[in-house]
Amino acid sequence: MARRRWRAARLLVLAAALGGALGAGVDAQGAGPETGAGRVVPGYPFEFPRDHFSHPAFDTEWWYYTGNLEAASGRHFGFELTFFRKTRAVDRVEPSAWDLDQFWLAHFTITDTREERFIVDERANRSGPGIAGSDVEKRRIWNGNWSVEWRPGDEARPTQVLTAMNRTASLRLTLSPRKPAVVHGHGGVSRKAAADPRAASHYLSFTRLAATGTLTIESEAFAVTGLAWMDHEFFADYPIEGKVGWDWMSIQLDDGVDLMLFGIRDANGGYGADTTGTLVDAGGAARHLEFGEVILRPGRRWRSGSTEAEYPVEWEVEIPGIGLRLDVRPRIDAQEVFAEGGILPAYWEGAVVVSGEREGKPTGGIGYLEMTGYAEEFDTGGIGDERTGAESGSAR
Repeated sequence: MARRRWRAARLLVLAAALGGALGAGVDAQGAGPETGAGRVVPGYPFEFPRDHFSHPAFDTEWWYYTGNLEAASGRHFGFELTFFRKTRAVDRVEPSAWDLDQFWLAHFTITDTREERFIVDERANRSGPGIAGSDVEKRRIWNGNWSVEWRPGDEARPTQVLTAMNRTASLRLTLSPRKPAVVHGHGGVSRKAAADPRAASHYLSFTRLAATGTLTIESEAFAVTGLAWMDHEFFADYPIEGKVGWDWMSIQLDDGVDLMLFGIRDANGGYGADTTGTLVDAGGAARHLEFGEVILRPGRRWRSGSTEAEYPVEWEVEIPGIGLRLDVRPRIDAQEVFAEGGILPAYWEGAVVVSGEREGKPTGGIGYLEMTGYAEEFDTGGIGDERTGAESGSAR
């Protein structure tokens, strides 16, 4: 099958595969949010609620929500709702609400484990007169009628209400953090490549969100509960040569420990030293895992009928320093995020189950796995050049 080229918006961390834009420039001198000029800055002064919302000076930004849900019957579902923002240079005589300087994309997926069904939708909009955006005053991030609203209250553990729908499914969840937000990396900078400190982002997560709400598929409604995870990253685009893909995991263990792990692949499928992550203990204290401290081993592969990509859907994870070994398995194999004619490139992101041992004792849990760069060649230039902001999507 001839490999197709896509216009890509997810230009960096998630997508080491998006044409080599794998990191953000770091300003080693340091600066505040106004003087940093869109550069990732060591010692960045995080301030909330401001930093839960948009940073237009930075080239690329996203908010990622994933989770595992159960109905009262025990039926399992996974979900993903992601908002992407891309800053574009716009030549203008006079500013207009219809400018494409801030371009917004979003993905919504549902995994129905029992029916082995994966529902996918994608949409794209310019900011326009309120069509899509992020607003700290309104405490809201949205793209059309997909949204996350942040309830007033405890800024360390803010309640969020997530809403998304398409012709097949609708989801409304209330997410309540069990732990405060974690800022990944050192000094507020999450580095992506061991050899180049300029490849980095500002990256924070709520690693354990109690989820409760309603999921409807076709005409059947389910009251659901479960655990969710939220990632928020912003950065300036910075290319790194020789890297083609990104493998990322969020893991929530039954003992209350959470793990964010990732590796950035080269053309031969290896990571070199470029594996790292964060361990968050049951009380919410975070420990950065240094480059090379995490071992990721891909296992069984699944072949997509849509893109013909082969994804390693089973993994072994080791963190020898803490005596941890895990097996990661998909709830179902077919969890490729692919919208025919869509803007974002195909990638695999889906619900997983985890088993293994820590210091000789059995452990287990749940999580989400993301794999990019297996399906397509990517072209990171000109996001939005060929789209004017109409919504697009498909469900399958």
